Amino acid sequence: MKKTNSTNAKMKKSSRLKANSKRKRRKINALEKKKIIESLTLMDDLFMEVVLEEQACTEYILQTILDKSSLKLKEQRLQKRLPNLHGRALVLDCLCMDDKGLLYNIEVQNSSAGAIPKRARYHAALMDMHSLKKGEKFSKLPESYVIFITDKDVLGEGEQLYQIERVIRKSGSLFRDGSHILYFNTARQDDNALGKLARDFKEANPKEIQSEVLSHRVASLKEGKIDREGEQKMNVLLEKYRKKAVEEGIEKGIEKGIEKGIEKGIEQGIQQGLEQGKNHLANLIGRLLEAGRMDDLKRVSYDEDYREKLLKEFGL
Repeated sequence: MKKTNSTNAKMKKSSRLKANSKRKRRKINALEKKKIIESLTLMDDLFMEVVLEEQACTEYILQTILDKSSLKLKEQRLQKRLPNLHGRALVLDCLCMDDKGLLYNIEVQNSSAGAIPKRARYHAALMDMHSLKKGEKFSKLPESYVIFITDKDVLGEGEQLYQIERVIRKSGSLFRDGSHILYFNTARQDDNALGKLARDFKEANPKEIQSEVLSHRVASLKEGKIDREGEQKMNVLLEKYRKKAVEEGIEKGIEKGIEKGIEKGIEQGIQQGLEQGKNHLANLIGRLLEAGRMDDLKRVSYDEDYREKLLKEFGL
C-alpha cells in the first residue's frame, strides 16, 4: 500500500510539474506574440497586407503618393498571383483598379534587392499581359502604376518620390505609353504630405500615426478591436511572420531539423527548431527572442551585414 501511495504521489507531482511547465510556455508565447504585434509597422509587408484589407487605407496611400485626393478604388486584390506560362509568375502585394479603370500595384520592399529597376519593369510587363483579352486592341491597354514603397533610398539620388517615365531621348518628350513606375523613399521624411506618410509607415504606435484612417486601422488590429475573422487573420499573420523571418535565414544555412520544427507553427515551431538546429543563425534568433529584440529579429532576416554584427555581439 505504501508503495502504491508513493507511486501515486510521484505521478501527481509529475503531472503538476508538466502543467506548470505548459502554463509557463503559454505565458511566454503570449508575451512573445504581444511583443511582435507591438513592433509591427506598415513597412512589414505581411502586416501591411492585413492593414490594406480595409480599402480606405489603400485609397489614402494612393491619394497621398500620387497627389490625387479624388482617387477612388473600384476593386482591389491582395496577394494577387499573375501566372506566366512561359516564365516566372508573380504574386503582387496589392493590385487594384480605380473608378476610371487605371491599375495600381503597391509593393512594400525592405530589401534593396527586392526593388531593383528590372523587377519594376517585370511587374509592369505582367500587369500588361493580364490586362488585355484575346483580340482586344492595344489602345484598350489600361494606364498602370507600379509603386515600390522602400525602406531605404534604393535609387540613391536623394529623392522623396521617384517618378519614372519613358521619354523620347532627343526631345525629352514623354513617350506616353501609359506605364508609370514610382519609388516612394520612406527614408526621406520632409515636412510635407509624403513625409508625414513616410513617418506613419515606420511608426509602430498607432497613437503616433498621423493619418486618421491608418491610425484607426492599425489600432484596431493591434488592440484587438476586431471581429473573430480579423483575430484569425492576425493569428495567421503572426505565424507567417515568424515563419518568414526564420525561413529567409534557412536559405543561408539553417538545417532541415529547424525547418521541420518551424512548420509546426507559432506555438512550438521556433522553440522546436532551435532545439533541433546547431546553426549559429538559429541560436541568434533564439537570443533575440529571449531578449525581446523584435526589431533586430526582423532586420537580421534580410540584412546580412547587420546579421554578422549581431553574431559577433552574442559571440556566436
